[in-house]
Amino acid sequence: MKHNLLIFFCITAAALSSIIFWETDYLWFVLAGIAILFLGVTAYGSAQIQANYFVKSINKCKAGGKSIALTFDDGPDPDSTPRILDILLENDLKATFFVIGKKAVQHPELLRRIVDEGHTIGNHSYSHHYLIALFSRQKLRTDMLRCNEAIRDITGRAPAFFRPPFGVTNPRYAAVLKDLEMQSIGWSLRSMDTRAKNKYQLIQKIISTLKPKDIVLLHDHLPLTADTLPDIIGHCREMGIKIEPLPRLIGKEPYEKH
Repeated sequence: MKHNLLIFFCITAAALSSIIFWETDYLWFVLAGIAILFLGVTAYGSAQIQANYFVKSINKCKAGGKSIALTFDDGPDPDSTPRILDILLENDLKATFFVIGKKAVQHPELLRRIVDEGHTIGNHSYSHHYLIALFSRQKLRTDMLRCNEAIRDITGRAPAFFRPPFGVTNPRYAAVLKDLEMQSIGWSLRSMDTRAKNKYQLIQKIISTLKPKDIVLLHDHLPLTADTLPDIIGHCREMGIKIEPLPRLIGKEPYEKH
């Protein structure tokens, strides 16, 4: 784990610095610098899922040539999710939906429709609590399992894919994912649809950075995303970029085998 290497480096650097600078006025400045480095790298690694710092995530498609995968977080939503599903159905495209367990329980018909229309469902935690990154290992495991159980009760399938809420990871996520034999899925293109002020800003953000083999992060609880999706699809077609199912492009099975 990269974090263990950082710990080893910082402890070694601190020990050597204590020897070298023991009788000087620079010791505390050097130690403070090492501490700041440790905290900075740890914070960056935790917040940037692409760094694979605590958890090894799949952040880009491995196969498919000139293809991308569309992924949607934070649903299902009774207003926006059906609109997105309609657009995907009209265009004969498949996507992956990382659902929040408590929302899945509230809208089971949408989960069934997602599966029936050939899309993939992933685990995005049950609670999506804003402090979930601070959960204990046991509490986090319970939350993730509860989401899987809710999805299995509705669809008969338990996801093997997990996307950490807010893209934040830590050693507890690594331990629980290993224990549950689940694969963390990140992204290579963050659409920023949660911050876009209008449709044109969102379109520009995506088309200006979109590349083959991208895993695109969108949110299916946002009306703006549903409004923009036809334009995204149209742009991909103009560029000769195919939109294909995530499992095919990363070579992983999306559901538990047992």
